[in-house]
Amino acid sequence: MPFSKPENKGRRKAPDVTELCDFNQLGLDFVTTPSYSVPPRKDTELMNHELIEVLEKKIGAIVEKYSALKEENARLKEEIQRLSSDREGIKSRVDAILGKLDGI
Repeated sequence: MPFSKPENKGRRKAPDVTELCDFNQLGLDFVTTPSYSVPPRKDTELMNHELIEVLEKKIGAIVEKYSALKEENARLKEEIQRLSSDREGIKSRVDAILGKLDGI
């Protein structure tokens, strides 16, 4: 089957790469951007230091709360154990009293 794509004989030739354009004439204003290797300013470093200090304080507060909650949890577990044993003691005494009442 012959090639069916028509030839573009009237195709425009691409502009020569060596041809220079005057960007000011086109209304384009190119401004050089600062490079990424610019060291941070001192006020930015100070602000970062302050943010780190605030973060450290918040983390310290969270650690203190965690420790307090952990201690309270251990105390509550001990109290639950004590109350469970007291309950078992009372239950056995009530069963003994009911046994005596059945015997009367």
